[in-house]
Amino acid sequence: MFSARQPVNRDRSFLPVAKALAFVFLSVLVLPATVGAQARAPALAEARAHYAETAPKIDGRLDDAIWSTISPITDFKQRWPEEGAEPTERSEMRIAFDDDHLYFGFRFFDSSPSEIRANIFERGGRIDKDDHIWLTIDTYDDDRNAYLFEMNPLGTQDDATITDESMSMDDWSWDSVYYSEGNIDEEGWTLEVAIPFRQIRFSKEDQPVMGLAVERRINRKNEQVIWPFIPRSFTRGILTVSQYGRLEGLKNLHRGKNIEIKPYIITGAQEVRDDLALKPTESDFTRDLGVDVKYGITSNLTLDLTVNTDFAQVEADAVQLNLTRFNLFFPEKREFFLERSGLFTHGAARNTQTFFSRRIGISNEILAGARLTGQVGKLSVGLLNIQTRKDDDLSLPASNNAVARLRTTLSGRSTAGIIFTNLDQGDRFNRAFGADFQSRFWSSSSVNAWVTGISDSDADLDGGSAGELSLRMADDLWGGSVGYRSVSTNYAPALGFVSRRDMRRYDYDASWSPLLQSDRHPIRRVSVMTGGHYITGQDNEKQSWTYSLISSFSLERRDRFTLSLSRAFDRLEGSFFIRPNAEILAGDYYENSASFRGSTDPSRRGFVQMGVSRSGFFGGTRTNLNGGLGFRQSKYLKFESGFNHSIIDLPIDNGSFDATTVSLNIQAAGGRKLFASALLQYDNFSRDVAANIRVDWIHTPGSDLFLVINTNYHLVQDGEDIFDPRRNLVLNDRLGVAKLTYLILL
Repeated sequence: MFSARQPVNRDRSFLPVAKALAFVFLSVLVLPATVGAQARAPALAEARAHYAETAPKIDGRLDDAIWSTISPITDFKQRWPEEGAEPTERSEMRIAFDDDHLYFGFRFFDSSPSEIRANIFERGGRIDKDDHIWLTIDTYDDDRNAYLFEMNPLGTQDDATITDESMSMDDWSWDSVYYSEGNIDEEGWTLEVAIPFRQIRFSKEDQPVMGLAVERRINRKNEQVIWPFIPRSFTRGILTVSQYGRLEGLKNLHRGKNIEIKPYIITGAQEVRDDLALKPTESDFTRDLGVDVKYGITSNLTLDLTVNTDFAQVEADAVQLNLTRFNLFFPEKREFFLERSGLFTHGAARNTQTFFSRRIGISNEILAGARLTGQVGKLSVGLLNIQTRKDDDLSLPASNNAVARLRTTLSGRSTAGIIFTNLDQGDRFNRAFGADFQSRFWSSSSVNAWVTGISDSDADLDGGSAGELSLRMADDLWGGSVGYRSVSTNYAPALGFVSRRDMRRYDYDASWSPLLQSDRHPIRRVSVMTGGHYITGQDNEKQSWTYSLISSFSLERRDRFTLSLSRAFDRLEGSFFIRPNAEILAGDYYENSASFRGSTDPSRRGFVQMGVSRSGFFGGTRTNLNGGLGFRQSKYLKFESGFNHSIIDLPIDNGSFDATTVSLNIQAAGGRKLFASALLQYDNFSRDVAANIRVDWIHTPGSDLFLVINTNYHLVQDGEDIFDPRRNLVLNDRLGVAKLTYLILL
């Protein structure tokens, strides 16, 4: 017997996306030859590395013989507040190398050494609150990508990767093993840095040339000092890799075997309550082993392997309450997925991403995985493959998750790329195919385009598509952009993230940001922006629009405040439940809103941020209060708190309620190798009180001992207003874990 497949009633929305794809290829052919992306002008700034017969001792003191033989680089310039002016405090940089390391010796003079801000011990612990430097190295000299090393006067470290002259918070997850020590003295502070060549990837040439830039921040003066000078018209500053100086003099570098092995052992126990009326179940004990391996296949390609992966040490998510009908975005926090994550970026960040690694390993545990990243000529390569276990409790079969990403330089500052993702899980498959193009031109202007199509074993999802075009023109004074995004009704990449489907979105904005230099007031910059969006369905029927006017004011010492006004329209074609017993009905809703937000300089000992807004909300009103406090008791102990309180009043049954989240983060440090944090959170929707306590001891560079305790209690509502932890708190679950890692370098 033969049966014909029934036709599927699909959303015919691929035409706009097809136009986007055509635009990609047209841009590839035309733009680089016109406005295309201006290539880097011949570099005027040059630095030379000097060979060190005897390696300097990394102790933060520039008393080694090699430093006395090198003439320092001193031509740093202000970028802020006085563009191009001489810095108020002098800076010196010396560069050396031997077969295995690249060395930097810095002398940062300061007329008031007692006012140098140096309070952060924790690796990656918001070092930007201290005086600090960013040391960036474009190891391939490709004008696109770079490594970033951040250090404060204590030598505390953080590091990141810059991809295509841009960064996200995820890029700070890259963890390198390098050495730094700082020292504060009567002249200011000094810093010594040693970066192993095995930790960075660079060309296989005998005498590689690299791009280099250094930025110093003096926080009490809100002063930015940079080498080489990058004008403020390049609004991304030191991220603009195409404007770096040249580092020359390197030769005969030893790359070693480039093998890193990091085994781990973990043990712990968990206690879970299935029902609040029952006693806790007996504790479930676990012991496990796993390993991560990093292998430099060539000087340009790195293979990462993970077996029996465990992420018990990952910090907890911040609590979010969803008062919309769209999906919330929770960022990725797992180190294996975050390293080089910028290479795998495709689509609209946090909105319509073709690939979102958090979709992997949440329901099914990860069994093993591999990632290959690197550079082949002008081509950036990223391959990822993760296998997850079968989950009998949830009736989920094992799955294979694969991603392939290629991106290449066309000319100057233009790039184009493709992406492929694949999920195979039992009888189901989902595949996404995408292409993208970006051309950066003039100083901070760019054109961007991307498109993605879906192939799925489910006929209703097969053929889904999305794409976007955008143009931004900007410099330090003014800016403007227009954009168009289309997302079909059935667009569902299994390894991606989509907050809203069935839409055609038109965006626009314009801004003006003049500087104000006056002794009569502390305001240094005013930014005025107007913009909005207009959204229709794929049937071109209006769904929503927003128009806003925003004014922000930056003060002399990093204090800021913002005022905004907006008007919005939202059409609900179907009802939805904002709470289990509160239904928002279909209809047209117009909303006006006004808000104020302000924050003080976060590098001060105490700082505060606050916001208040009042708006229409689905025929009713919403008043929102939010803010936070921070206090540094000493460099060893810090507190930060936050809250968000919404008062909702809707003209529906059960439409008057509050939505509240509260958090307290306590950070303690015993030095640069031992630190702890405790995150306490509460929200009145779940009525859960959660605590995440993490202790991290870096017993050797790149190796940690983590102690993690997670507890979650439910606040029982018994009709009384008095909060009594002995009666009102009932255990939901608690977890205790110890995880030991050890890095082996070969």
